[in-house]
Amino acid sequence: MRSTLDQYLSVQADDELVAQRGQRLNILIMVMSAANLLTLLKDVIFGTVRPDFLAAEMIAFVVFGILYWCTRLGHRWPPYVLLVFVVLLTPSIFHWDPTSSLVIAMAVAVSTVPLIASPWLCIPVAAMEVAILYIISSVFDYPPPDPMVAITIGVLGALSWLSSWSLENAFREARQNADALAESNRELRSSRVLLEANARDLERRSTHLEAAARVAQAVTSILETDRLIREVVEVIRERFSLYYVGLFLTDETGKWAVLQAGTGEAGQAMLRRGHRLKVSGDSMIGWSIAHSQARVALEAEEDPVRLATPELPDTRSEAALPLRSRGQVLGALTVQSEQPEAFDQDTIAVLQTMVDQVAVAIDNAHLFSEAEAALEATRRAYGELSREGWAELLRTQSGLGYRSGRRGVTRTESMGRSEMEQEVQKRASSQGSDADAEGKYPLAVPVKVRDNVVGVLDTYKPGEAGEWTPEEVTLLETLAEQVGVALESARLYMDAQRRAAHERLVGEITDKMRRTADIDTLMQTTIQEMAAALDVPSAFVQFSAAPGMTCHRNGPLEDDGVG
Repeated sequence: MRSTLDQYLSVQADDELVAQRGQRLNILIMVMSAANLLTLLKDVIFGTVRPDFLAAEMIAFVVFGILYWCTRLGHRWPPYVLLVFVVLLTPSIFHWDPTSSLVIAMAVAVSTVPLIASPWLCIPVAAMEVAILYIISSVFDYPPPDPMVAITIGVLGALSWLSSWSLENAFREARQNADALAESNRELRSSRVLLEANARDLERRSTHLEAAARVAQAVTSILETDRLIREVVEVIRERFSLYYVGLFLTDETGKWAVLQAGTGEAGQAMLRRGHRLKVSGDSMIGWSIAHSQARVALEAEEDPVRLATPELPDTRSEAALPLRSRGQVLGALTVQSEQPEAFDQDTIAVLQTMVDQVAVAIDNAHLFSEAEAALEATRRAYGELSREGWAELLRTQSGLGYRSGRRGVTRTESMGRSEMEQEVQKRASSQGSDADAEGKYPLAVPVKVRDNVVGVLDTYKPGEAGEWTPEEVTLLETLAEQVGVALESARLYMDAQRRAAHERLVGEITDKMRRTADIDTLMQTTIQEMAAALDVPSAFVQFSAAPGMTCHRNGPLEDDGVG
């Protein structure tokens, strides 16, 4: 019912107040049309129809219909026409029945103004009715109206204007407040949407930062490459809520990318079968490594180079990110999601940063391994040289030893105890649990140079002093280590002096040889210097012809005691 009334009473107007006035005008028109129709039916039924009245009723129906239609279209002039019609109707009522309640009829007209028109028309309408009333009284020689009628209509017009003006002002304020409230609600909803978006973005960034921190911690704390890779793929899968994460490294040939770690049962299955991809454009991993760029497939099935994996049937979006370090690509990371368009630019940027950190860590681990291997080889080589140097020193100076006693420090070739020959071969300290025949507690501490035993520190404690304590043994072992370092430094210094003397001697002989132009004098000088340098009584040099050459002599060699 209400929808039907709204359909017939609706007014096409942008202003809500104008639309409400139009609806009330349409209601008034319908009521007046219904009243006219009932009056006409009454006259027809009782046979009291007058031709002039019938013509007026038909004209009224036409006027009401035109006003109704124009009001629905949003025209603003129909209320004024209706008011003029009502004002002119008052004298007609007075003409037909001068004894009727004229004041009531005129009050209805004035009271109708605020319903269908602007409030300021109340006073003009009241003044017009009073003026027409006096004009009709003068023209038709009717008795003049009571002055109270004019006063009543005027007061009624003023009250109608004041009340309707106050109501309309209140309506305008209410509408402004409603508009302001609606605008505030819209701004509030917009702010809420923006706040929720910011909260989601902040939560996502927080997740990204937490994941980056976890990866950075793993990179700095885990030195084992395999463990680092496994930790990284699990952290990325967990923090980014991904379907699968896998990490590939290129082999020694650089032609294949071999899976090193993968999450879930699918990753384990691919590791067991040795999953690998060719470094080319036939897969996203291969393309990313070959071009050193990230490749993102927001719709996985639409990417032309993506290679589907049977173990991962639910992948809807995928990204491959290269592992770059020092201008080289070590491999690539694949991240896959069950949701389409799961990777935006911010996510890819964060993942690429973490992948680059992992690449640098892997590269550093490889360099560290290579450096350790080289250092170990250097240690072994230097240790071998040191061992050979000490073997040569002990061979040329056998029985080298020193004894400290009441007479001071003296050199000795005796080991002092027969057991010391066995202690030299040991790498740990050795002490007797019981006192020997003389009541002493012996202790032998090896002296080592680069893990090579070059001597032994043999000592003892008197029986009344008791056994060796752990602190005393530790102190002597520390002293033995320092002795080994000092001995190695001394040996190196001796070697450096010997090499310097050798180089100096060679330089002197070479200088003397260069200052001699005659070959016989040159040979004599050479023989003499060589004999002096080698500390031998004589030296001999013989020239012989090489195959295909002839040896020439100027004369026989004479034995002068030198050469």
